Amino acid sequence: MRNMLKSNPVSFRAMGTALCLLGAVAVTHQDAAAQVARDKAILVASSGQINTLDPLRSDYNQTNVPANALYDTLVVFGKDNNLVGRLAESFKVADDGKSIAMKLRAGVKFHDDTTLTAKDVAFTLDRLKKLGVGAASLIEGYESTTVNGDLDLTINLSAPSALFLPALCKIYIVNSALVTANAGDNDGQTWLQSHDAGSGPYTVKSFEGQAVEMVRFDDYWDADPARPEGLVLKRVDESATKRDELSAGNLDVGLFLTNRDVVALENDPNLTASWFNSTLQAEIIFNTRVGPTADPRVRKALRLAYDYDGGLAAIRLGKGTLANGALPHGIACRPDLPPARRNVEEAKKLLAEAGQTNLKLQLSFQPVWEQQKQEATLFQANLRDIGVEVELVPIAFPTYLASLSDPKTIPQMMLLEDFAQYPDAGIMLMKGYKSDAIGSNRSGYSNPEVDKLLDQARVTVDDAARCDLYKKVQEIIDNDSVMLDMYTLQRSAVYRKAHVDGVGPTPQVTPIALSGLRLLAK
Repeated sequence: MRNMLKSNPVSFRAMGTALCLLGAVAVTHQDAAAQVARDKAILVASSGQINTLDPLRSDYNQTNVPANALYDTLVVFGKDNNLVGRLAESFKVADDGKSIAMKLRAGVKFHDDTTLTAKDVAFTLDRLKKLGVGAASLIEGYESTTVNGDLDLTINLSAPSALFLPALCKIYIVNSALVTANAGDNDGQTWLQSHDAGSGPYTVKSFEGQAVEMVRFDDYWDADPARPEGLVLKRVDESATKRDELSAGNLDVGLFLTNRDVVALENDPNLTASWFNSTLQAEIIFNTRVGPTADPRVRKALRLAYDYDGGLAAIRLGKGTLANGALPHGIACRPDLPPARRNVEEAKKLLAEAGQTNLKLQLSFQPVWEQQKQEATLFQANLRDIGVEVELVPIAFPTYLASLSDPKTIPQMMLLEDFAQYPDAGIMLMKGYKSDAIGSNRSGYSNPEVDKLLDQARVTVDDAARCDLYKKVQEIIDNDSVMLDMYTLQRSAVYRKAHVDGVGPTPQVTPIALSGLRLLAK
């Protein structure tokens, strides 16, 4: 076993702290060419446990970030949030909305040098349908794929669905022969947990749960010599640790730092701290089915109690925009709703109308996020001003997800940062507010009119007509005060300005795409 990051004695001393932080980047073969010099690699620190590299779980951001470097999708969202081909050279939705004809790009190679064909697309979609978890929820209604030739295929749906084509931006195409050869007893899930079967710009060399080490795939169909030869994605949850390692030059890119730590690094002459708009929205979700928050008057009163301007300025340091509806800014088909504002007297009046006195509530939050702790504390103080006592209840995210299986177990109030899987209003509205969307409908919300409008939108092929339906749904949701929408947040990335280029937002990956990183030309 040898280190993939090769250093001379001087650079090794300079990298000592980084290698302790990031761990040895190892290869499992004897090819000396697989070793990558430190100045040809990029070391990235992110947050959160990566449980698997299987692109089946691209619905989890911790898997989606490395998967985007290891795999390709058929389509992606372009700069104007319009769908463009990636592996698909062309695509066309049938007039009845029940099928999509595609022609694949020729000459695409998987990492084992086999050629991508329509059979790999069919295998990927069939595997998702069979397993029924993770990203399978994004392609609901998939029926089958007809392979018309090596590069020609038709995707068949059980019913028209306006959600299906955009969802393909999160479906990573796998090497069918390689996954089949390593299928085991669970369709390759065990093997893909730590291996890749992709055609992306990088191939995985090792994965140990805390770090993914990748090397550049030089036969990539969209090859760019400015991409680093080595790429390391390491889990570092503590923002202060990332801040200090960036300052010391031991990290090249830091993601998910607190706003305060990013601002502290803005004056470092060796670093660039970039802010960019996102589809991430901070919000408090009410249980609309059980307890006092089942009353819309109570929910509206709670919304009127929060100090939105103060929270955005003091906690988020102004890095965002006040929310004006259920969906974050940057998503198309949003109605022009007024931004949220505080009105204590109106909030007290609504509580009195609801017959609520000496009201006691619980707010669940994730204590691992420092800014969430601060927002929970601010909300608690704000509600005292309207005579409501709030108990703060720490909760782990997996525990929260498990609670969504039954409205009776959904937290009374839950503080979250939610983001769009991709920039399409339909995916957020269908998953978040449809009464039968158990497990993703986080408020237990049930409104027959909303269900009817969303069902109509799903089968509406005309973009403008579908957009109007989405706007009507959002107006109803806002009037029902389903949640307390705080602000759409900006995302950040801090990186070494003399080493890294290509840092920027992308619609499919939060906050940046590793495939977009480049070495700065010397």
